[in-house]
Amino acid sequence: MLSVLAHNVANMNTDGFKKQRAGLSEDNHGRVAVNITEGADPGPLYQHANGAIVEASNVDINEEILRQISAKHLFSANAVALKTSVETQKGLLDFLA
Repeated sequence: MLSVLAHNVANMNTDGFKKQRAGLSEDNHGRVAVNITEGADPGPLYQHANGAIVEASNVDINEEILRQISAKHLFSANAVALKTSVETQKGLLDFLA
């Protein structure tokens, strides 16, 4: 997710660039699958110095920052869940030993 967000921010000033989104879902084996899609929303139009009408990128920096914050919290929640799982397994092994 962070890689896609970084890619969007890096290309936000590239004319015609379409933002991408990373969606998370569960596959048939219970693992996390990442699906990357491209946004279809048009970017704003502006007149280039040579007189041509050009479509700018459709990336909104405010939206990207909010998605980065959400990804950070998702990562933190996963880290806490993993830590809790390890501690539970350790406690169970100590109990059985």
